[in-house]
Order: sequence, then structure tokens, then C-alpha cells
Amino acid sequence: MRLVRQSSEHWQYHLNQSEADILLGLVKKFPFTGMGPAQASKTDDCPKAVEREKLLAESLAEHRKELKKLALSLLRDDQWKKVGEDRLLTLNSESREVLLQVLNDIRVGCWRALGEPEELDVPTKKGLGFRYLMELAGYFEMSLLEPEEES
Repeated sequence: MRLVRQSSEHWQYHLNQSEADILLGLVKKFPFTGMGPAQASKTDDCPKAVEREKLLAESLAEHRKELKKLALSLLRDDQWKKVGEDRLLTLNSESREVLLQVLNDIRVGCWRALGEPEELDVPTKKGLGFRYLMELAGYFEMSLLEPEEES
């Protein structure tokens, strides 16, 4: 995936078919991070803390549901311009931000599933899968954040 054109409001990326398929597969995995209870504070022992955490968890779940819907809509087949065997994806600021949030959630979720290691030395099959997904999400995040056009 590489940036081929950028204006003040739009970014256009060139992806080969494999990259397009992988990106869509990653977005379909969202939300990746657990939907367990959100903890607003580690030190708040106020009786209302549980209620606030429940509201926070519900809000996050709703936000993720909306993000997934937006991300899948911007990756529909009709959003891709075909160029031979490859694809061009044009994003505006909002859709680019949505895609970055989704990819970051996947990357961070994989890191958490690995136990939040400082070093990514993961020998198990399950661990290798999380590391692979984490690195793919990171690849697409970095591609989206490229500051300049590539020729």
C-alpha cells in the first residue's frame, strides 16, 4: 500500500489485490479489543464508580459499533477504483481517521492478547497469530500516515 496522491482533503492509496483483501479482512476483525468492563479509575472506590464504568463500557461498545459500520462502508467494492489488477482507495479526513482508529484497536488488542510484552518474542502458534495481525495492522497504519507522496 502506498500513497500516490494527496491534497488538503483527500488521500489516494494504491493497493495490490492481496493488500486490499488483507485490509478488508482486518477491518472485519474489528472490534478486536475485549468488550469487558471499562475501568474509569484504578483508585476510585466511590460506590458510583461501577455505574460510571458500566456507562463507559456501553458508550465504548456503541462507538465501536459505529466505527465498524463506517469502516466497512468505506471498504465496500464500489469504493475501490480498479486499475488493472490493483486498486485505488480514496479517503477523506474522516474516513482516514476511522480506518486509523480501527487498525489501532486491532494492533493494541493483539498486543494486550499477548500479555502486553515489552519484547515481541512469541513462540506459541496463538502468539504468532496475534503478532502477525498486530504487524499487519501496523503496516496499514504506517502506510496511511505516510506524510509525502511516493512516485
